[in-house]
Amino acid sequence: MSKELANTEGANLLPILNPEQAALAYKAYNQLCQSILIPYDERIVDENGVVRQESDYVRIKQSKKDDSGKWITEWVDAPKKSAWRKLAKFYGVSTSIVEKNREDHENGSYTWHYTVLASTPNGISQDGEGSCTSSEKGGKSEHDTRSTAHTRAKSRAISDLIGFGQVSAEEMDQGSAENPPRRVIESEVKTEDTTFDFSVDGIKAYFESLGYDPDRFVIRHDEPTRQFVLDKIPSIPKDKWQDYLNDVRELGGEYNKEYNKTVFRY
Repeated sequence: MSKELANTEGANLLPILNPEQAALAYKAYNQLCQSILIPYDERIVDENGVVRQESDYVRIKQSKKDDSGKWITEWVDAPKKSAWRKLAKFYGVSTSIVEKNREDHENGSYTWHYTVLASTPNGISQDGEGSCTSSEKGGKSEHDTRSTAHTRAKSRAISDLIGFGQVSAEEMDQGSAENPPRRVIESEVKTEDTTFDFSVDGIKAYFESLGYDPDRFVIRHDEPTRQFVLDKIPSIPKDKWQDYLNDVRELGGEYNKEYNKTVFRY
């Protein structure tokens, strides 16, 4: 391709909005988020640890390298399913399933794959793909596996269409190749001064960030004894039990073998 031809083609690659229009659109998006979405820190939890007003965000624990090359931990609030559904409604976004299929594996597990198309009233569209395997997070029913795959695809399509680069909770994959192993030697990690939110919702968010299904935890806030008790946890394979105990200890909790309960004291 000649230099003259390349320059001619490049001249046609112009933004559909001028800078003023783009700034206005971005400002409108942020104002809408602030108006209709409930921040993580503004959810309402009663004295028994029961969430009375849920947030539209999930607080996810992530690891990254600082300027010195050391791994540090930070908490990121990512918009979840309810956030994208609210935003889609106010932007007039409609969605439809383009494709779905089940993939069976030799070990007896299976994966559902979904492709969802999100469209605006003026004809702009964006597709999103989502998958979920039945063996995720201690095991899922077929209904849960399909529902999770569909939710991931739908949220990704909506966020790519209207999100101005904002990453959905479903996109924040803890298994990224850029991340270190989930368990590292503490002396090798430079940690930030962060205050963990000890509440039913906060503990669920912690386990969700590590790959567990938060809906399978039943957590009770025993205020007189100043502790949170996990009355029910997901089914955990025998070879993953030690990993679970390590995750509990990392947050300062302990497992009471006599009563078969996990406890977090504060």
